Amino acid sequence: MKKIILILITAILTASCIDNKEPEGLGISVKDFGTRSGFSLKECHKKSCVNSRKELTDEKQFIEPIKVVATKEIAYEKIMKIILKEKDLNVVNSTENYIRAKQTLYGKLITDVEFFFTNKKTIYIRAEMRGVPYDLGNSRRLLENIRFKFHQNDY
Repeated sequence: MKKIILILITAILTASCIDNKEPEGLGISVKDFGTRSGFSLKECHKKSCVNSRKELTDEKQFIEPIKVVATKEIAYEKIMKIILKEKDLNVVNSTENYIRAKQTLYGKLITDVEFFFTNKKTIYIRAEMRGVPYDLGNSRRLLENIRFKFHQNDY
């Protein structure tokens, strides 16, 4: 019984100490890729982050971008419908090439999710959970779930 109470107290204290302030630098910016430069999403510096640009992350944090068969406009519409259908995802910002959404779990844990639509039939993706050193794979699972629904036309 003491162990259960200790675990509950630890979980409550940990959850109350999570820093949920909005991260800086989200969105699309110009990045230098060595021999060339181009637009890209923010790089990953934390273990609670995954990114589809190999140049901006290490191997463990890399996730494959979403490949598009149709036009960029159709892909954008599909991703937007998938996000709007999910109960715990809300669109925060969107332009013609970019969508940023926010996933809120248990009222406290927030994951920022970004989609960058290119003309090269690719959607670059990034997700990072705020205020925690490790997210136990939540960011990767979230993006893989969205990718699955995208390819299955489940929206």
